Amino acid sequence: MIGRSCFLLSLLQAVVSGQWSADTPPDVTAQNGLCARIPCHYRYPSNLNNKPWTGIWYNSEKNKEDSVAFHSGNSSLESTTFQHRTRLSGILRDNDCSLVIDNITLQDAGPYFFRVDFGGGNRFNYHPVTRLSVTDFTDKPTIFPAEMVAGQPVTVTCIFNTTCDGTAPTLTWVTPADEPTSASHSVTQRGDTLTYTSVLSLTPVLKHHGQNLTCRVRYPTVSSEQILTMTVQYAPQNLSTTSPDKVNNSWVSVKEGNSAAILCSVQSFPASNLTWRYLSVALNTTRSSNELWMEFPQLTQQDAGVYQCVAENEHGTAERNVTLTVEYAPRNLSITSHNGANSSRVNVKEGNSAAILCSVQSFPASNLTWRHLGVTLNTTRSSNELWMEFPQLTRQDAGVYQCVAENEHGTAERDVTLTVEYAPEISQESGCSRILESVTCVCAARCNPPGELTWRLPLAHLSGNQSHGRFHTWQVAGGHLVNGTLTLRRGEEGEDVTALCLVRNRHGEAMLTVLMEVNGRDRTGKYVVAVIVLTVVLGVVTVSVITTAIFWAARCRNKRESSVMQRMEQKVEDGPVESPYQELNVGDRDLYSELQLRSK
Repeated sequence: MIGRSCFLLSLLQAVVSGQWSADTPPDVTAQNGLCARIPCHYRYPSNLNNKPWTGIWYNSEKNKEDSVAFHSGNSSLESTTFQHRTRLSGILRDNDCSLVIDNITLQDAGPYFFRVDFGGGNRFNYHPVTRLSVTDFTDKPTIFPAEMVAGQPVTVTCIFNTTCDGTAPTLTWVTPADEPTSASHSVTQRGDTLTYTSVLSLTPVLKHHGQNLTCRVRYPTVSSEQILTMTVQYAPQNLSTTSPDKVNNSWVSVKEGNSAAILCSVQSFPASNLTWRYLSVALNTTRSSNELWMEFPQLTQQDAGVYQCVAENEHGTAERNVTLTVEYAPRNLSITSHNGANSSRVNVKEGNSAAILCSVQSFPASNLTWRHLGVTLNTTRSSNELWMEFPQLTRQDAGVYQCVAENEHGTAERDVTLTVEYAPEISQESGCSRILESVTCVCAARCNPPGELTWRLPLAHLSGNQSHGRFHTWQVAGGHLVNGTLTLRRGEEGEDVTALCLVRNRHGEAMLTVLMEVNGRDRTGKYVVAVIVLTVVLGVVTVSVITTAIFWAARCRNKRESSVMQRMEQKVEDGPVESPYQELNVGDRDLYSELQLRSK
């Protein structure tokens, strides 16, 4: 580089011979490929002002013809290595003898001195010489960065300063290949300094963030460049959530009791403020960072839910939800039924349909199985609900059923008792027998739920363990069977008695009508008087009585026999009677006695 004027002044060397003198620096340094300028101001006797003169620069210690670097009068006298590369930056008549050498090479280094010739022997060599040193080209342009926001146009300026006014450098830009650009160029001078300026216009986008923008200065033989890494500001993008546990960017699954950590990360410039939220409540926040962890030391089922990560900077906002699921073994297994049920028993009427639901809480969903007597009935996989259905229940369906729920973390099971309910049915074990001084009738009925058994007598209704006059009742119930006994103690006198056994539950009722004969022959024997079984009536509101009289029908087909039985049954149905012979004439009584003798 050419030394500054203050430095030159300190190194002025005057070569005095009368009034001959010059100011030149002892040393000048130039960079390879640029230009070199050797400042020079000279003085000479004033009497030569009107004389023509010639200025000559030599690249040597002495004035040798083959070392002429510049000749103001005849450029052909210049050495071939300097032709068309040298010139004076000033005007000799104004005492400015400064030399400029363009496109400096390493071979240009060496001593230089100025000589003036006015003719007629008036010439002078200005010494001492100035030594020119040539170094590698190191000057670089300067890029002034500008704030870049994705999608917004921006201008970027590059300048290059030099003191050489010789060959002008060229400024060019190297930008991302897909970015259309335009640039304007200008040159300004301030003192000895020339400033070359190039202004680039471009619209950066997100993908340019981190890419290089290059300004290059070029001379005929050398070049240099300056690189700017583009920092493109943009709103938060590509927000993601990750975790060491099971994750697919939208949910994280962790076993109950374990710890968990979820990382929220985002791309943005400048860095975003990150926040974790749950149920609209901020859990934790970090400022000016593109990463934020959310940690759970020990997970419980209450921690499960949807969490939201929000990233925000001055250019915009991004957010993402992640579902945290807590895995656990089956729990809270329950049994329900549309027929009405609690957790352990289901009651359904025979003939109806039934559906029992087994449900459980677990994650992941459990495999459910219904079992009965150790046999698998039906199974479903990866579901927390399983129905067991009965299109039409029978008594054989009653029993204990087991629901088993199982997933990879454990097992749960629960029993349910299915009870089949039905209306009372009179058992074949029912009947009467006479032993010595008493008549005993047994009324046995099966039903579910257990029924209420009542003996209806002409003058009283008895149930349980009761006594009324000569009558005594005794009752035993167990399971679905209720057994009632009615005993009539025989006296000296008395009439035969018609008794009605009525068994009733919420699904209906059944009746047995018996004739207790107290005046028969003295013998011990078992007999059946009459059995009237009334069919089960749906509900307890309406009872339809269908009476069938069976008195050894194969033998006795007489119309009068039929008339007697029908009239007796009607009296039972309408109300209590004092005697089986009430409403019967003499002929009817004879027939009835005959039937009783046959039955014995």
